[in-house]
Amino acid sequence: MAEKEYVLGNKAKDLYQYTRQVTKPGADEKVDVRDVATVMRKMATAATLEEMRATLTATAERLEKKRKRPYFPKSESFGMIKDLRDAARAILRGVFAANETRFNDHPEDRLREIKAVIDECGLMLQLVELAHDLGYTDVKRMGTWTKRILDVKYMCLAWLKKDTERAKAILASRQRTDCDTMVKMVREILAAEGRQQMRI
Repeated sequence: MAEKEYVLGNKAKDLYQYTRQVTKPGADEKVDVRDVATVMRKMATAATLEEMRATLTATAERLEKKRKRPYFPKSESFGMIKDLRDAARAILRGVFAANETRFNDHPEDRLREIKAVIDECGLMLQLVELAHDLGYTDVKRMGTWTKRILDVKYMCLAWLKKDTERAKAILASRQRTDCDTMVKMVREILAAEGRQQMRI
């Protein structure tokens, strides 16, 4: 594996690990029925109006002490979380598949794999932006995530450009070889027919 492709493989791996880390779901923001019943019982047994106010204030403060950092709700486990993780896994798989493809034997296959990784990066960028719009991630985390995706995407774009030129040269060489082989076959057929004609 070449140096740049090795670096790219590590960046794809880091992107996958980061995606798994930041998409860990938190509890959905729901008030549990038992908690509501407990508060209602405390209020019902309160001897004074001050006790009721204290109970309501304590409950409100507890509700406000939710997570400060945005997070993905559990309800997105099979939605956006799955989509983001699948995209990161596809990027990782695609980079390694492209690396493992013997370029001289199958240049089109490698180019196809690289293009698929670039497409997945584009999809992932859209999903990260949507996650931010929905309030599942903050600006700082979105920036870090986007940079990791773009690192992989730009390296793949450079790889695609370089390998496209190499593929053209390989395919042109193959065409010349095929053309030379066909010319040789036609000459042999014509020579054989000429010999056949002379015998008659």
